[in-house]
Amino acid sequence: MCPFLRLRLLFLCRMDLVKREFIKSILSDEGDRLVKNQGVAIRKRLEFRTGELENTRTTTVEGGEDLDGKLVFSHPIHERFLDMKRRVKRKRGNGTRMKPGYNIHNRCVFGHYGSIANRLMNEFTEQVAEGIRREFEQ
Repeated sequence: MCPFLRLRLLFLCRMDLVKREFIKSILSDEGDRLVKNQGVAIRKRLEFRTGELENTRTTTVEGGEDLDGKLVFSHPIHERFLDMKRRVKRKRGNGTRMKPGYNIHNRCVFGHYGSIANRLMNEFTEQVAEGIRREFEQ
């Protein structure tokens, strides 16, 4: 094998490792922000009885052999139902009315989804790649 080709392959493999590490760090950072910001929204809008809703939420980053990473957000299932509008009976008179949801799930998740996409598109620069390369060498 040509020495130039071997060097080029080594560079590409190292660049893939750098990009994979960058994606992992972005997903981990955004997952932590998601849990923190959603906790603020939950404490602001809800009253606690057991604290299960806030204390059982976790995020983990999973990745495969290629460059795709996956942010896994685990939460109690009833968190999604608190977001939904619900029909309640009026106190006076006949009929029902729609009561708004608490906006503690979809608003936070999709807000961070956009933030993840923006950071992955714009924050990978040569300086960031060089910093990650230096971390690997140490």
